[in-house]
Amino acid sequence: MNSELNIFSQAFAAIVACWKYFFGMIAAIYVLEAASVVYDLGSGLTVARAFVESAIVFYICATLLGLDLKSKDTGKKYTGFMLRYILLLYLPVFIVAMVVVFGAMSAVPNSSQSQDIFLGVTLLSSGVVAFVAMFLFGTAFPAHLIGVSTGIGAAVSRSFRQAGYLLPRILLGAGSFAALAFVLLILFENTGIGSDPITPQGTPNIAGGIVLLIVKLVAGYSFAVFSVVVCRAYLKDLEERGELPVAEADVFA
Repeated sequence: MNSELNIFSQAFAAIVACWKYFFGMIAAIYVLEAASVVYDLGSGLTVARAFVESAIVFYICATLLGLDLKSKDTGKKYTGFMLRYILLLYLPVFIVAMVVVFGAMSAVPNSSQSQDIFLGVTLLSSGVVAFVAMFLFGTAFPAHLIGVSTGIGAAVSRSFRQAGYLLPRILLGAGSFAALAFVLLILFENTGIGSDPITPQGTPNIAGGIVLLIVKLVAGYSFAVFSVVVCRAYLKDLEERGELPVAEADVFA
C-alpha cells in the first residue's frame, strides 16, 4: 500500500492491480440486473448484489494488504469475509429499509405523494444506517484477512480510536461516489433513458445499458475507496498500538 497516494488514487491503483476480479464482479451483477428486467429473480438479485459488493471489498482489501489473490489460503478467507459483510453491513440496511417501508405503509394512506415520502424516508434511513455500519465495523474486514485483532468488539473500539480518520473519509470519500451513482441513476430514469440494458420484451436498449454500466462502475469505485479507508485505518491503529506484524509493516510503508 502506497501511503503517499490519496485514497482516490490508491483505490484506482488497487482496481488496476486486481482488474480481472473487479470487472468480473461488475460484469456478473450487470448480467443479473439485465436478466431481472425480463425474468423475476426475486430475492436472488438482492443476494447477488450482496455477493458482488462483498467480493469487490474482499479483492480490493486483499490487494491493498499484499495478499496473493490466487492463493488457496486467501481464497478460503472469502466465505467468512462475505458472511461478515452481509451480517454487519448489508443486513442492517435491508432490515431498516423494510421496517421503514412497512411501518410507513401501515400508517399513511396510499397515494403518489405518500410513495414519494416512503422513498425519501427509506433512502435517508438506509443511508444513515449504512454510514454508521461502515464506520463501526469497516475495519473488521482487513482484520479478518490479516488475522490480528479480529473480533467485532475490537473493530468497534478501533473505529472510535480512529474516528477522526474514518468519519470524513467514509462520508466524503466512499459516500460521495455512492451518492453520485444514485444521482446518475435517478437523473437518467427521470429523463426517460432509464437504466435497463434490455426492454421487458427482450430487445437491446443501448442507451440504458450504458447508463447501467456507468452506475455500476461508479458504485464499484465507491467500494474500492471504502476498502482503502478501512485498510489504512486498520493498519494505522495497529501501528499506533505496536501490534503491526512485520509483513504488514512493509505493506503499510
